[in-house]
Amino acid sequence: MFSKVSLIALMLFSLSIVKGQQNYTWFSPLDDKHVEGRLDNQKLTAFGRLPDELEKQVRKPVWELGQNSAGLYIDFRTSASEITVQYQVSGGLNMPHMPTTGVSGLDLYAYDTTNKVWKWAYGNYDFSDTISYTWKNIGKNSNFNYRLYLPLYNTVKWLKIGVPSDAKLTYTHTATSKPIVVYGTSIGQGACTSRPGLAWTSQVGRAVNNEMLNLCFSGNGRLEQPILNVMNQVDAACYILDCIPNLAITKSLSEKQLDSLLVNAVTFLRKEHPTTPIVLTQHSSGNINTVFNEDKNKEYQQSSRVLKATYEKLQSQGVRQIFMLSSGELGLDLNSTVDYAHPNDQGMEHIANAYIKLLKKVLK
Repeated sequence: MFSKVSLIALMLFSLSIVKGQQNYTWFSPLDDKHVEGRLDNQKLTAFGRLPDELEKQVRKPVWELGQNSAGLYIDFRTSASEITVQYQVSGGLNMPHMPTTGVSGLDLYAYDTTNKVWKWAYGNYDFSDTISYTWKNIGKNSNFNYRLYLPLYNTVKWLKIGVPSDAKLTYTHTATSKPIVVYGTSIGQGACTSRPGLAWTSQVGRAVNNEMLNLCFSGNGRLEQPILNVMNQVDAACYILDCIPNLAITKSLSEKQLDSLLVNAVTFLRKEHPTTPIVLTQHSSGNINTVFNEDKNKEYQQSSRVLKATYEKLQSQGVRQIFMLSSGELGLDLNSTVDYAHPNDQGMEHIANAYIKLLKKVLK
């Protein structure tokens, strides 16, 4: 039990927090319609990634994963030398193979418009019922475009950004090109990196300056028609189909059926978008010779071979502006994953670098 002295100290601490918050101006990016990295910011009323009408069209796990804020971010400018963010989430804070800072945390980057370089700041965090992140002593950076990444594997119930009352905050939209739409698996959703800004989609977005629309669903990247329909509505710079990790050849999915899924996805997107580049990606762990689990190696290589064969067939049929990113080009090694497939921070960087190299060629 607390002593009287402890209770008094706790009350004084709480009062100091309240007093500090009274000297803050608070902003709600959801209410202000300034959450980036998703399909239709004006219509969505929560921190999810899928439009409301899809709830009855997709399987329940896809819808629930679509409520996770993976890939969402807020761009803004501020004169503040400290920034505080408070929010609540509805799911578990962490997973056995992924830390709290990645599952449920935030990440603050800033583009220095003077030196033309991305920078990063660490924050102090408290994962209580109401989570808080505070970045102090970061300087008054009028030349910074800030980017606040939201949690990768949790659903944000509400979120507000606070700056001292004598400072200003204005939202920005810094992406200058059409978005890149990514349909994928847990790897694309961000498992199992340590913080949101290190997810490969986040790294790619900063490198190519395109808004990344993350349609990646853990265990559920299956090239399903409702998600393809959503993709088709976006006038994209590029479509990425990175679903092979969830499309293993089994009794319920033959090589012929996988080929049909890939062909359908490409031809469906190509009808409405005849010249938009489409990238087909092999399994990121499909070429790690120094990992010696024979069952998984065989599984990953088999589905990757089917993808390559389908890609070559489509090319031979005259489909243009179609590209393949191979397992070898993704470049994962024995130090790149936390388990059988999910990348750690190093693995995410390998994947991001491979996509950046390809996209800089594709998006010329």
